[in-house]
Amino acid sequence: MPRRSSMVKDEIIGVVTDPGSSLSPEAARRKGVLLLDPAAPLEPQYRRWLEHYDRLVSLHASPLLCPMYDAVAESLSGLADRVRIVDTRLGSAGLGAAALRAAEWLAQGAGEQETLAEVARLTQEGRFYLAAHDLHMLQENGMIPRLAARFGEALGFWALFTLEHGRFQSPRPLRQGQVLEATTRLLERRYRHQRLRVRAVVGDLPDEVRHRFRDVLSERLHLESGSLAPMDPVARMRVGDHA
Repeated sequence: MPRRSSMVKDEIIGVVTDPGSSLSPEAARRKGVLLLDPAAPLEPQYRRWLEHYDRLVSLHASPLLCPMYDAVAESLSGLADRVRIVDTRLGSAGLGAAALRAAEWLAQGAGEQETLAEVARLTQEGRFYLAAHDLHMLQENGMIPRLAARFGEALGFWALFTLEHGRFQSPRPLRQGQVLEATTRLLERRYRHQRLRVRAVVGDLPDEVRHRFRDVLSERLHLESGSLAPMDPVARMRVGDHA
């Protein structure tokens, strides 16, 4: 747990993230996370927040999944002394968890560097798994080769990716009926004896599939907490609706 920093006692630091975190405005507000509006000019939003905060820590998903990190970095070149822009190298669900953890640590008195170290720990220890069915969308965004997308769609495959340390591992092709079991086994192999916080983001999947996914994870993993959230529009543009 964080220890209260004595170096900059009066500095007020805010946590910013974008809708790629799949945090609802209500959840973000409740936890003290500032949520960007990607449809509005970016710099004015930060300048408004900086009227109330001394510094901001701005957390974003891997650029492989979402363009917001690059967009924010380009827009805020004049605010580099007050805004720390962080590529968490996580996917959307992991980004939401990182933003909530950062806000929690700052609220408990941690300093900026200590909070960023905790985010880095989450990046190092956490894993992001992506199962997607719209292979043409993955191909258009450079995630799989054209030939693989064409044959995969013809055969009805899903692609299961693991994102580790900001890099996608080679995807595993799966039939639809294999996706849930394969994802659960990946989690079991890596985290069998650990208590987990799992945050899942889902697209246009039937309620039956969502409920089964939740139930299987609860039965086979040691969950400290778990949540299901709808996929945000930015992520849908990258990986499609069926993920």
